Amino acid sequence: MRARWLLHALVKNSLLAMMPTPNFSQMSNLLNEDQQKDWLRRQRTAENTLAIQALGGTEPNEETIGYFQRYVRGEITLAKAIGQVREQMAQEHTAFRQYLNRGSSMV
Repeated sequence: MRARWLLHALVKNSLLAMMPTPNFSQMSNLLNEDQQKDWLRRQRTAENTLAIQALGGTEPNEETIGYFQRYVRGEITLAKAIGQVREQMAQEHTAFRQYLNRGSSMV
């Protein structure tokens, strides 16, 4: 319970905003308080989404992180970021299947 209180205090005092995250760039100092809260909410959502993806067995690549960075900055919606990742993954899987099929037709 103490850890939860400490985390709440860090977020409330915006100390967490100054800490870099493993995947995303640091928040701008020019944002007002509401914008900072929105940034942190989007960043937590993006980090959680990437963690869920990794738990599913797919580590996020630079392109995926780039889509979610745009979401964190507020440039695109979460639905748009997820849609772009799905499209990217579909293209990667198609290319991989074509590679596998090419190898099996050579036998």
